[in-house]
Amino acid sequence: MKKVNIRDVAKEAGVSITTVSRALNGYSDVSAKTRAKILEIVERLEYAPDANARALGSKETITIGLLLSDLASTDENGFVHGNMCGVYEACSEYDCEFVLMITESEHQKMKSFRQLCKRNNLSGIVVTGLRTNDPFYEEMLKSDIPCAVVDMETTGKMKCTVTIDNIAASQEAVNYLISQGHRHIAMLNGSKVADVSIRRYAGYKGAMIDHDLLMPNDYVRYGDFSEVKAYNEVLDLLNKYPEITAIFCASDVMALGAIRAVHKMGKEVPTDISIIGFDDIPVAKYVYRGLSTVRQNPNEIGYAAGKAVYQMIQGHQVDHKIVLPHELIIRETTSLIK
Repeated sequence: MKKVNIRDVAKEAGVSITTVSRALNGYSDVSAKTRAKILEIVERLEYAPDANARALGSKETITIGLLLSDLASTDENGFVHGNMCGVYEACSEYDCEFVLMITESEHQKMKSFRQLCKRNNLSGIVVTGLRTNDPFYEEMLKSDIPCAVVDMETTGKMKCTVTIDNIAASQEAVNYLISQGHRHIAMLNGSKVADVSIRRYAGYKGAMIDHDLLMPNDYVRYGDFSEVKAYNEVLDLLNKYPEITAIFCASDVMALGAIRAVHKMGKEVPTDISIIGFDDIPVAKYVYRGLSTVRQNPNEIGYAAGKAVYQMIQGHQVDHKIVLPHELIIRETTSLIK
């Protein structure tokens, strides 16, 4: 997508860049007729004046946006905040402007992905939190703006994915539970339409199949990355399947809800039920004597995404998929089976 700049407006109007700038800034020495013509062209071309341009007529500042989906009032797992800090660090390092944008599915029906990028005069964009059924998902894949997407597969020119190996990480976590003697292992997953949830389920399934373990469909529940929903799902799960001795959770926040549910039923973690989470959120090392989990670094992910977008803007080749390291952290919520 070619970004419309002030030169394009000036050329279309048949005036100088200075005249366009003065018209847009309300100077009285531009005639009403000329101003009206310029404003009509600005609207038609969807030009968004770059308030951060270094100087009139000089090279405009590179602007990189971070698009977040469904931002909550609290960020319990710290992932969004970490991503945001990482992208901002990359923008600061490469002397780019940083723009934060929030979206949700309903808003995406009223304004296209292309319009969002043009209105914010973006040179490139980092996207996190989209679901595969969001309107922006397909639009993003078809756009030609440089784009790095966190935890979601991408295709097309000027696109890259930044992630950890969620399949391998989940498989490691479940393999560890199996090594501790657990055979009836449930999974508390995030969302059925989140790419990252699909991959973490694939890791869980792979480990269970590799060890010829039973995996009833109802052993997998969806808590939408919410502690409250996870709590309710685990209460129902353990009431129906008392043979379960371990639960792999696709987020630490859901793991906290799962632990509360185990205690509600008069059982103990890890004596009766082992719990392992995902993310290694800041409080993970403190709650319940320390939560076993898969560690990933959201700040590092955000920085890598911002850097990749900048490199694409500069015309450099970047890997279609950037995979960052993860680490299995064993603390006190997992143990050998009784």
